[in-house]
Amino acid sequence: MTVEELQRNLLQLVETYVTDPVARDELQSLVSRDDVPAKGILVQLTPFMSGSVSESDAKIIREIAFYFC
Repeated sequence: MTVEELQRNLLQLVETYVTDPVARDELQSLVSRDDVPAKGILVQLTPFMSGSVSESDAKIIREIAFYFC
C-alpha cells in the first residue's frame, strides 16, 4: 500500500464513519499531511466505528495497521 492509497483509504473511512464535523475536519487535515500519522488516525476513528464496520472496511483497516502501524 502506497502513501497515496493510505490517504485515499483513510479519507474514505473518515467520510463513511465520522459524523462529527469538527472531528471529521481534524482527521481530514491529519490525512493530508506528508507524514500521515496512520496509527493516531485509526485510534481517533475507533469510537466512531462501534461495531458497524463493513467487511471491506475491516480489511482496509487491517492492511493499514499492517503496513503503517
